Amino acid sequence: MFNKKKIKVSVCIPVCGTEEFLPECLESVALQVFEGLEIIVVDDNGFEKTSRSGSAKKILKDFCRSHKKEKIAAKFIRHEKNKGLVEARRSAIYESEGDFVMFLDSDDTLPPGAIKNLYENALKTGADIVQGRALVCRRGSASSQFSSVAQKKIDNIFLGELDGRQIFDGFLLENNHSGFLWGKIFTRALCLSAFEKIPPVYCCMGEDFLTYFLISFFAKKYAGIEAFVYNYFVNTGISSSREISSMEEWKKICSAASVFTVLLNEVQCGEIILSAQENEKLNEFCRSYAANNLFQLEKSVQPELKSAAYDELCEWWGKNMIENIKKLMENADA
Repeated sequence: MFNKKKIKVSVCIPVCGTEEFLPECLESVALQVFEGLEIIVVDDNGFEKTSRSGSAKKILKDFCRSHKKEKIAAKFIRHEKNKGLVEARRSAIYESEGDFVMFLDSDDTLPPGAIKNLYENALKTGADIVQGRALVCRRGSASSQFSSVAQKKIDNIFLGELDGRQIFDGFLLENNHSGFLWGKIFTRALCLSAFEKIPPVYCCMGEDFLTYFLISFFAKKYAGIEAFVYNYFVNTGISSSREISSMEEWKKICSAASVFTVLLNEVQCGEIILSAQENEKLNEFCRSYAANNLFQLEKSVQPELKSAAYDELCEWWGKNMIENIKKLMENADA
């Protein structure tokens, strides 16, 4: 199951209730025609999920068996309990052996040539972050563009190069490229620098913002390229939930608060030094995420859960903050 050849790129794939899409995801990696690949699948469920193809472990074994000739290196990691996406990705990074790493969500796919385009541009430019373009897709129509504002948001890229603080401010202040982890390639060393600043944390929402905030802070060079390197499928992940019917689902939504607990603590402790403008923007994002959670409470949580869900929300964000945001939202609607 393991390839002894030098690993150039490690593809990190967390799985949490999306086993049914994993075979298609893995096949898209196999079609890359790129030597020196490593696939790391992290099952973050803590229990065996079944689909028509079986558990994540079985799916990966079947994949490796069917691609025995290609000798694709593969590793499987299983968390005993659900730890959230930050920890799933941390496990993958720590087990990775490539000079570069990619994050691929298990309900998405890579178009042909994606890894080669990103890797070769990383070598060519010396960038520790290379971002390509992303295509928003519907399940069952992977090659067709999804016509909506979602395409513009997802395909937010700076075509060209950024250096040093330009990368961080481009992401945080100027929004000239997205903070999504997917659709990019990173040096493993850069990812390790970011994860070293993140304590063990349960986080299922806003996890890209947390990790890319630190990645972009420590990055030295960014390069954005025209090539499409990612197929992002709508209506398949947790963020696409239309109705929240359990407190377990709701806790995952509320875990966005962990993002700002970590980052604001890093700032307060002096581990991350921000300008006044950067600090205010970080706090603005914090308020925005909390307000979005409050909006989700009103619109998506089942009526019989609303009282308990509100208490849970206050536990994560702080009662004063939630009550102040609630007043602001009520005044805006008046």
